[in-house]
Amino acid sequence: MNWLCRSAIASALIATFAASAQEGAPSAPWQFTVTPYLWAAGLDGDTVANGVGSEIDTGYSFFSLDNLDWTLGTAFEAQKGRWTLLVDALYVEFSDEFDPPAFADTEAEVSGGFLETSAALPTVSVPGLEVVFGMRYVTLSSTVQLTPSVVGDASKGWLDPLVGVRYERAFNDRWSMNLRGDIGGFGVSSDLAANIAATVGMRVTQATTLRFGYRVLHMDFADDGFVLDAIVQGYTIGFSFEF
Repeated sequence: MNWLCRSAIASALIATFAASAQEGAPSAPWQFTVTPYLWAAGLDGDTVANGVGSEIDTGYSFFSLDNLDWTLGTAFEAQKGRWTLLVDALYVEFSDEFDPPAFADTEAEVSGGFLETSAALPTVSVPGLEVVFGMRYVTLSSTVQLTPSVVGDASKGWLDPLVGVRYERAFNDRWSMNLRGDIGGFGVSSDLAANIAATVGMRVTQATTLRFGYRVLHMDFADDGFVLDAIVQGYTIGFSFEF
């Protein structure tokens, strides 16, 4: 079963669960939000492709895009009553070159993305605080070339459960803040996946909001000749369209 099928099944299960939870509740209109965004991130960590390993290092500073080649993401929310269905899809490419002592040149590339489906339910005691649970499917390819002749190439996809919280607060009619943290993996597929994001929203029109913030994602996965133990972090910017 390919990754699209698995992700579709995960989305359907979460959507069905949320829909069944709405049965018996007062009718409420659907509200939708689409947010195309860019994640200007750098990657720090280690990768191994079929036994050939390399470090990828941004020489990190607070704003460093040294090894980011391409990124594009879209988030989608569908809310009805107390439940919210969340979908987040991202594609990204990283590459790095450096000169270790034992080789004339080393080049490492990591590319791929994730599709995340989850549901959010507000807590009773804290206004604006929601519990989040769902799944994140990650598919990545890693290529490591050690000049003059050693090349490793591997691809892998895995599905992780995740649980977390998110908190949203509106300061006034124009400004708002959104915080989210979740953790996943638990040894089901990856050993650990941790995600933290902070976003500020500035409403431009009644249906459009500019969002900018910072996000950190840590992934620790190893299986069948593919290893990735890395942190991806950087600024996010996007526009939300509500309808």
